[in-house]
Amino acid sequence: MLPVMNQADLSEDPANATVGTAPEAKPLTVSYATGWPIDIIYGYLHKNYEEKGFNDAMMKNDLAFRDMNMGIIRNKILMIFREINLNYDVMKKDIETRMDTCNAAGLLTTLSELDKQMSIIITHKSELAQLEEDFRNNANEASVPLQSYDCGFLRGIATIAMSTTQKATQMSQPAVAPIFQQKVSA
Repeated sequence: MLPVMNQADLSEDPANATVGTAPEAKPLTVSYATGWPIDIIYGYLHKNYEEKGFNDAMMKNDLAFRDMNMGIIRNKILMIFREINLNYDVMKKDIETRMDTCNAAGLLTTLSELDKQMSIIITHKSELAQLEEDFRNNANEASVPLQSYDCGFLRGIATIAMSTTQKATQMSQPAVAPIFQQKVSA
């Protein structure tokens, strides 16, 4: 069973998404991109957190609150990196065992197919290592989740500041009486 995230979880907050099983305890499948576990991390890294940041700022516009939420997002994504790496390690061990069995039985066609899967796993592990390093260093596209959250949070703070300024301006202006008043008679 692959640790995966379905499309419904992607539209929600990934920090609260269930990875591995759905609430009904049914295994999920990767239904987009390559179908390999690496798709999950790309789903998280390409997720736009701007709306969540904006909503969080509207709820509590404290920078410590922002930093805490960014830490939660960061830790959740790092946990997903670990889960996916562990999954690839298990897949790699399984394929190595199957390759040994096929080699002993002389099943060259099956051995060739397993070798292709092994090369994909090795490539994905290398890509995961680079993505994780970039994410940890806030480099390239790997830092998009935290940048989009921060942008949304700052947009929320700006919205609050603008609405406060407009209310203060409206309260300081005297009410203007209408110049013409019409009387309506029946």
